Amino acid sequence: MSGWQLAMLLTGFLIGTTTLIIPVGPAKESAWLSVLLAGVLGIGVAWLYTALGVRFPGETPFQYTPRVLGRWLGTLVVLFYLWLSFHLAALILRNLGELYVVAIMVQTPMGVFIGILAALAAWIIRSGLEPVARLAELLSPWLYLIMILLDILTFATPNLTHLENLLPLLPDGKFLPVIQGILPILAFPFAETFLFLVVIPFLVKPKKSFLPFALAMAFAALITSLVAFRNVAVLGASEAERVNFPSLVAVQLINLGDFLQRLDALIIFMWTFAGFIKLCLPFYFLALGLATLLKLKDYRPLVLPLGLLIAPFALHLFVSFPQMIQFTRIWPFYSLPITILLPALTLMVAAVRGLRGQPAPLQRQAMKKTTGKAPQDALTPGAVPGKRKTSSLRNRG
Repeated sequence: MSGWQLAMLLTGFLIGTTTLIIPVGPAKESAWLSVLLAGVLGIGVAWLYTALGVRFPGETPFQYTPRVLGRWLGTLVVLFYLWLSFHLAALILRNLGELYVVAIMVQTPMGVFIGILAALAAWIIRSGLEPVARLAELLSPWLYLIMILLDILTFATPNLTHLENLLPLLPDGKFLPVIQGILPILAFPFAETFLFLVVIPFLVKPKKSFLPFALAMAFAALITSLVAFRNVAVLGASEAERVNFPSLVAVQLINLGDFLQRLDALIIFMWTFAGFIKLCLPFYFLALGLATLLKLKDYRPLVLPLGLLIAPFALHLFVSFPQMIQFTRIWPFYSLPITILLPALTLMVAAVRGLRGQPAPLQRQAMKKTTGKAPQDALTPGAVPGKRKTSSLRNRG
């Protein structure tokens, strides 16, 4: 995978469901400022993950974590990673299912949408992560264009935006609410990029992964901040926090000359593809991790059973949408210890012990090439990372 594909996959992942249910939080009118500050911390998170990927090239966290932290503690950390990826996949499925039930087909059972999306994700993941990266490379630029276009049309609609809704800049004249609003945004979506720990080792040039990673974080923070700014300007902070999908409501109000209106189809299209890209990452992470943990040579037999577990779990995860929104207040304290503290602990212990990995054979071949053309990587079907036999990968590819 190239650095450009990594950046497109990351930005699609980051805006996948974030702009769908972006929380206003304690920052209220200054939610957009909290998003920008969370993006700055997200660049630090990018450094953490890329540092691990550079230190252990050609290896996934399922392989080097037990070696760094010891067999028992390392396996426990891996299990935490796998559980969070399972839970995250179910949350993404539920978010997309709620969107379709609320906005499009209100009479259709949510299980239909969840089942279809889970089946599609399982189908594409059986072919490896490379098709997902190519899909992101194709669609992500269009998704960003749609986001920016909708923002422009929103502010161009007469009497739709009210900039006074963005005042005061600091709630109650204090900066503390803005700081408190950083934590939920850092957890969702920036720290969720821990899933890319299984992608970085298989880049053509993993040592240069920080720049595309950081740029994707910065760009996603800017886009999400603009969305938060727009939502508050249109709906006000209290209304943006009350409605289920504030971005959808704001876009539905676009009306230029009684002609350009009802553009919610565009944003639903964007959320569908970006959310699907985001869904594939925890699905792949989970299948690959279980295959490594169970010492299987092929992760594909696990894909369908995992889909059959994730779909019903997503369907029964919450009783209602308000309960799901309430859970977002707990999510930072639940996820951040796993997504940030455990990788940081692994990196620190590896540095103290002086442990490093060696580039996989495919990466060494890529480094020797002067044409810049990357060989087929270990993201092809049936490949479990870390295997040094490249001939079988070529045959299966």
